[in-house]
Amino acid sequence: MRSEGAYRMDGVRSRTKYGTARAAAPVEADRKEEIEKRTPRLTPARTALLILAVAAAFTLYIGHVHATQELLSEVQTAQREHLRLNLKYNRLKGEFDRATGPAMIYERARALGLEEGIAYGPELRYE
Repeated sequence: MRSEGAYRMDGVRSRTKYGTARAAAPVEADRKEEIEKRTPRLTPARTALLILAVAAAFTLYIGHVHATQELLSEVQTAQREHLRLNLKYNRLKGEFDRATGPAMIYERARALGLEEGIAYGPELRYE
């Protein structure tokens, strides 16, 4: 047999707006206490700790950003120095190649009185 509603200890029947039986008041009070025990309360000490944790995280983040910017500046300085040295190397290599190239050697040989030969390689003979 189906029950039409729940009865409280004092004999009064309790129903919800949908017509279903509702638990008795003492049970609801026990349930509220159980929920309050499980729900953490935000105390002033926890609030202060939370604020300190957020501030520490923010400080670490800002420090990381500044360190990254400083590192980027150092990398860019190193890149400029590398480019400068690479250009200097290329300039000096060009000067060396011009000083030791065939045109300069032939010019100096003529200045010493040497004459240019006809053949640069082995002689070819036709029969």
